[in-house]
Amino acid sequence: MRPFAVVLITVLSSQAVQLHAEVTLDKVTTTGEEVESPRPTTEKLLKIPGAGNDPLRALEALPGVVFGNGREAAPAVRGSSPDDNAYYLDFLPVGYLFHNDGSSIINDALVDGFELYPAAFGPEFNNATGAVITADSRSPYFDDQQTIVDLSLLRAGVLFDVPVNESNAAFLSARMSLFQYYLENLVDDEDFQFTTVPEFYDYQGAWEYRPDSVSALRFQAIGARDKAGFDFPEDSDFVQQDPALSGGLEAEQYFNSQGIVYERFFSSGLSMKTGVSQLEESFEFSIGQGNFIDAKSNRYGVRSQFIYPMSLSHELQFGAEYSEQNINYKGRFSAPPCDEFSSDCRLVTATEELTGSGNFAIREFNANLADQWDVLPGWQVTPGVLASYNEFTENSYLEPRLNSRVRVALPLTWTLGFGEYHALSGNPGQYTPEFGNPEINETRSTHYETGLEYQLKDGLNLTSELYYKDITDIVVSRVPQNNYPGLTTEEYNALPRYTNDGSGQSWGIETLLNADYSDRWYGWVSLTLSRTERSNDITGENFRYSYDKPIVINAVGNYRWNDRWTFGLKWRYESGQLVTPLDGVEEDTETPGLFNPIYGDPFSERLPAYHRLDFRADRAYQFSRWSMDLYFEVINLYARENVVGYRYLNADYSEREDVNDLPPIASFGVRMVF
Repeated sequence: MRPFAVVLITVLSSQAVQLHAEVTLDKVTTTGEEVESPRPTTEKLLKIPGAGNDPLRALEALPGVVFGNGREAAPAVRGSSPDDNAYYLDFLPVGYLFHNDGSSIINDALVDGFELYPAAFGPEFNNATGAVITADSRSPYFDDQQTIVDLSLLRAGVLFDVPVNESNAAFLSARMSLFQYYLENLVDDEDFQFTTVPEFYDYQGAWEYRPDSVSALRFQAIGARDKAGFDFPEDSDFVQQDPALSGGLEAEQYFNSQGIVYERFFSSGLSMKTGVSQLEESFEFSIGQGNFIDAKSNRYGVRSQFIYPMSLSHELQFGAEYSEQNINYKGRFSAPPCDEFSSDCRLVTATEELTGSGNFAIREFNANLADQWDVLPGWQVTPGVLASYNEFTENSYLEPRLNSRVRVALPLTWTLGFGEYHALSGNPGQYTPEFGNPEINETRSTHYETGLEYQLKDGLNLTSELYYKDITDIVVSRVPQNNYPGLTTEEYNALPRYTNDGSGQSWGIETLLNADYSDRWYGWVSLTLSRTERSNDITGENFRYSYDKPIVINAVGNYRWNDRWTFGLKWRYESGQLVTPLDGVEEDTETPGLFNPIYGDPFSERLPAYHRLDFRADRAYQFSRWSMDLYFEVINLYARENVVGYRYLNADYSEREDVNDLPPIASFGVRMVF
C-alpha cells in the first residue's frame, strides 16, 4: 500500500523545516563471453557524497533519475512517476522503501548487489510501468563472527553476524532514527507543532543453510515502522487557508515481511530460485476533525525463476508468480478526490462525506518466458513474453519484451530494447467502492530504447542511450465541480472519483562517461536531455509533467589518498522544478474569511535551476581487534539557495516566500566493526 499520508507529512513539514543504483553488476554476462560494465559499480555508488551511505539516495547520481521537491523520497526514472516503480529485496517484493525523512530502509552494510532497470526490462518482472529496482543482501558470514555499530546524527544501528556451524549462519540488523530527540529544539514555526515527533525503526534478518555447494536455503525477514504528527494552531496559515485542517494530522505505518528462498544448481545445467513470502502492512491516518483511514493488508506470494542452457547458443529463462493480497479498511473522509496533477486539494473543497469499511482480495497470476540467443558471434538477442491475469480487474495481458546486444566493432556495442508493461495503482483508496472506483484498470506503458557503448580505453567507457515511453490509462481524479456548471451537487458526486483518463509520454538521451582507471581514483560524468508530458483526457489539458527536468548533469569524483584517507565530490545540476502558478484568489461566497485560490495552467512555471556541490571524506582506522571508519560530509558546500517550491502566507495568499532546499550542512558518522 502506498504511504500517501507520509508524503503529505513531508510536503507540509518541508514548508517549515529542512531535515536533515540502475546499478548493474560488475559484469554484463553473455553466453560464452564477458563484457566490462560501462556503469559505476555497487561499491562505488555506496560512497556517493551527500547520500549518507543510503543506497537508494545514491541513485540520484545516475542518468535518468530525478527526485521531487527537496528530500521527497522516491525516484522518478525516465519520465515515469515514482509510484510506477517496482522494488524487490532478495528476490521477493517488499513494503514501502522510504522512511519519513527520505532515507531508505536498506542497510548499506548488507547490500551485495544493486540494480536499476530504467526501461525495457525483461519478462521476469511485472506490475511496473516505470523502473524496477532490485537489491540483494549478502550472505551471513560462515567463518567469522562480527558486530557492526553505526552512528550518525540522523540514525543509529547495529548489525550482528553469527556463524553457527559450517552449514548455518545468520545476521540481524536493527536501526532507529535519532532526530526525534532534538528536532523539537531546532524547529520554531508558528504554523505547526509536533504532536508526534517524526521517528522511524527498521530491521532485517536472515538465516542461511547450505547443505552442499550447489544449494542454499534462506529464511529472511524485514520490517519498518514510521510515525509522525502535527497540530495546526487556529491562526496558522494552514488553517486560515483550509479550515478543515483544524485538529492536526497523525500518521503511522509499518510493515513486516517474512520469506523463504531456495536456490539450487543441477548437474544438467538447470538452475532454480524459488521464494514464498508473507507481507503484512498497516496504515493509520487522521487529519482534521473526524477524517481517518485505517487500512491493513496481508499479501501472500510464491515466485520461481529457472534458467536452463539448452545449447551453446540458447539459454532458456522461465518462471511463474502467484500473489494474493487481502485488504481490510475502514474510514471516514470529507475531502475532494486528488491525483498528482491536482492543484487545489484542500479538505474544505469537499462536496461529500464518505464513510465505509470492508475487505477485498487482489489475486494475480504471472508466467514469463525468454530465450537468450547468441545469433552470431557478437550478437545476442533475448526475446521474451509475460502472460498475466488479475482477478480483481478481470484483465489479461500478453506482453512482448525484447533486448538485443550487437558488437559492431571490438570496442563498440549497439543495444536495443522494447517492452510492454502494466501495473495496478498501489493506492487501494482509488478502487475501494466507498472511496474510489472499483472499475479502475491497470496503467499501461510501452518502452523503446537504443544506445551505443564504446570503450575508449581500459577503464574509460562512454555510453549513450535514446529512450521513449508511451503511457496510457493513467489514473486521474474527478475534476472540480466548477468544470460541470450544468450538474447539481448530487449529480456531480455521482461521477466516478477516479478514472483511467490520463496519458503521457517521455523521451530523451542519456550520456555517461565512466572512468575507473585504478583503485586510487574513479569518477563519472553524465548528461541527460529529456522531455516529459502528460494529458488529462477529461479536461483536454496537455502539460509538462512535474518531474520534467530537461537538463540534468552529474559529476562524481573519488580519490583514495592512501590506505586511510578517501575524498569525494559530487556536483549536480538540474532544471528547476515545475509548479502550477497562482494567478489570483477569490473570496468564498459561503464561508466568510475564506479565500479560494485561482491556479494557472498545470506545471507551467519553472523554478530556478537547482545545483549543489557535496563533499565527503572517509578516514579508516585499523586496531588490533577492531576497525573503524569515520566519515564526514558537507552538503551544499558553496551554499546555493536552491528554491524547491513556493509557500503562500495569510488567509488571502497575499504573500509568497521561497521554500529552499538544504543550506550548507555538515554531518558525520562512525562505523565500528568488532
